[in-house]
Amino acid sequence: MNASAAAALLLAAVAAGPAAAQSIDQLLRDLAPADSVDAGEVRVEGRLERTDAELALVVRLSPVGAAMLVADPGIQVLAMAGRDGPWAAVPRVEALDPAGGYFSGPVELRLPVLEGAGGEAVAEVAYAWCRVERICLFGHATVSVPLPIPGG
Repeated sequence: MNASAAAALLLAAVAAGPAAAQSIDQLLRDLAPADSVDAGEVRVEGRLERTDAELALVVRLSPVGAAMLVADPGIQVLAMAGRDGPWAAVPRVEALDPAGGYFSGPVELRLPVLEGAGGEAVAEVAYAWCRVERICLFGHATVSVPLPIPGG
C-alpha cells in the first residue's frame, strides 16, 4: 500500500465518525505491510513485590516484536486512590533518559505501598513507544492489583 492510499484510508476512517472508526492499533495493523508478521506492541503488567524494606507495586513494560519504548518523554506511573483511599507512599514514579533514544528492553518502575493500605493498588501508566522506523505513539494503560489484607 503506498503512502497516499494509507493516508486516504486513515482520513476515511476518521471522517466516518466514532461509530465506524477503528482503534488506532487496528488502523496501524491495517497499514503495516502484508509481510510484517509482528509489527510490535507494548505489554503492561503489574504485580506486588515485597523486599526487606517495603511492599511495592511493580509495573513492567515489555516491548514485543518491533516495538521500542522511547526514553524521552519516557514512562510515568501515577498512583490512583482506590476505594479504600490512598495506597501509595509516593504519588508517581518516572523512567526518563533526557539523552533520548530508546530503552534497551523491558522497564520496571516501583511504587512503594503505604504501611497498612488495603483494597487495590491502582495506577495509570503513560508511555511513548515506536514501531521502529514506522510510527511513534503515546500509550496508556491502567494496572490494578489487590493489596494484602492489613494484619492478615
